[in-house]
Amino acid sequence: MTEPLVSVIVPVYKVEKYLSNCIESVINQTYSNWELILVDDGSPDRCPYICDEYARHNGRIVVIHKENGRVAKARNAALRIARGEYITFLDGDDYLHKDFLKVMLSVIMTKQVDIAQCGFLRGVAAKFPEVKLVEKITMYDNHSIFLNQVAKIVVWGKLYKRHIFDGRLMTEDKFFEDDFTTWKWYYAANTIGVTNVPLYYYVDNQQSTMSMHAKKPNWDFLEAYEERIKFFIRTKEKDLEHCSRMQFCKSMVLIYNNPNLSDEERKFVKARFDESFAVISSSMYIPTSFKILFCLFHLFPIVTSKLASKLR
Repeated sequence: MTEPLVSVIVPVYKVEKYLSNCIESVINQTYSNWELILVDDGSPDRCPYICDEYARHNGRIVVIHKENGRVAKARNAALRIARGEYITFLDGDDYLHKDFLKVMLSVIMTKQVDIAQCGFLRGVAAKFPEVKLVEKITMYDNHSIFLNQVAKIVVWGKLYKRHIFDGRLMTEDKFFEDDFTTWKWYYAANTIGVTNVPLYYYVDNQQSTMSMHAKKPNWDFLEAYEERIKFFIRTKEKDLEHCSRMQFCKSMVLIYNNPNLSDEERKFVKARFDESFAVISSSMYIPTSFKILFCLFHLFPIVTSKLASKLR
């Protein structure tokens, strides 16, 4: 039986320091039937050269050079040419455990799921730390993955069957593109298998796009949540609407403590929080712990937001 092809998509921009380690983590996978699509998103450093050199020595590596257009456009460019039956995303400053593809494919095939999801480690290590865990795989459908707080809004750390992307490319020209997109991919899946084993290493890179935007408020994520909430209102799925509002309220609690917010922006955040909290304050779908947190924020926003930021 022929092993299925897996497409690994890596957007590349200003990650010269990390890129070789990222690429090597794919080359050294214990599962061998993969293609690696490196998308040079107009990177101004040596990244384009590094990509081309790896492709020159390995026929499984494909390079796309394009003008800078942010990460969603880079990923979409790769999705359009990906040949794999299964697809995963890896950021250019991160890397994979050597068994990532083997384990994730096993989850999909043995459990007959549309998406496999793994745990991740975070730090600055250059080599994957030894993992000593007895693997546990938990099954979810496209409602329970949200209701049990297991859905991860980031696109990486998952292996997808390619049909998940049919008509669902990433939203472009927005920050927080993952917020606009990933929930749609979960919702398109009949079943999701989640392994507790960490197989993805997220490198703390202070120059990354995510780190830069964490320092200043950007309101694109509001549009992402509004789109999601309105979708579930239209489909009359109150459980997913309330869950989406809960995630929105969590974001409002955390962003309230952002020192870059003006007084007017802070009032705006509180007003938007109160609007959604009024809908879910007595919802049966919201855990009691979050109801308590939101109630405290409603009454004492400054103190609660500071505490929530420290506990995150």
